[in-house]
Amino acid sequence: MSCSDDAKVAWGYKEEGNELFERGDFEGAIECYNKALDSFPRDPDVNYAKGLALRELKRYEEAIKCYDLALEYCPKDTLIWNNKGIDLSNAGRHIEAIRCFDIALEVNPQDAVAWCNKGVTFSLLGWLEEAVECFENAIDINLELASAWHNKGIILLKLNRYKEAKKALAMAEKIGLG
Repeated sequence: MSCSDDAKVAWGYKEEGNELFERGDFEGAIECYNKALDSFPRDPDVNYAKGLALRELKRYEEAIKCYDLALEYCPKDTLIWNNKGIDLSNAGRHIEAIRCFDIALEVNPQDAVAWCNKGVTFSLLGWLEEAVECFENAIDINLELASAWHNKGIILLKLNRYKEAKKALAMAEKIGLG
């Protein structure tokens, strides 16, 4: 089989994996991604997709390894850094997760999702004022990011700042999350 034939086969497995992922068959998706990786073990797109499928199965440490492989070839991909951070946080490794969000924000300081993810992680650590600041940064970038408004409102409630919380939660509901 030629190199181009290997690439076509790998691409087919990747596409099949993506279809299975969309249908919620995460084990099947992982099997297809593994077959694609047999030909191209360092493919960043397939490693990233496999990481997302592993997350759905709560296999966070394996997912993190996949993101690391993808980042070897795409070190400035904020989406990969964000997802690695999410799974580090899911695995209870919150400080490492914050570092991932910081890297994403070094690459793109206007990444509202990274600010929101960093805020969620700060809140998990009990660093509530820092979390509010992150949510505010996210909102400054994207006024329509309902999750930032919602999370800000929840944290403000914990801080007994009820008037501000009510406004933030009302905004989240207005946008579509409440």
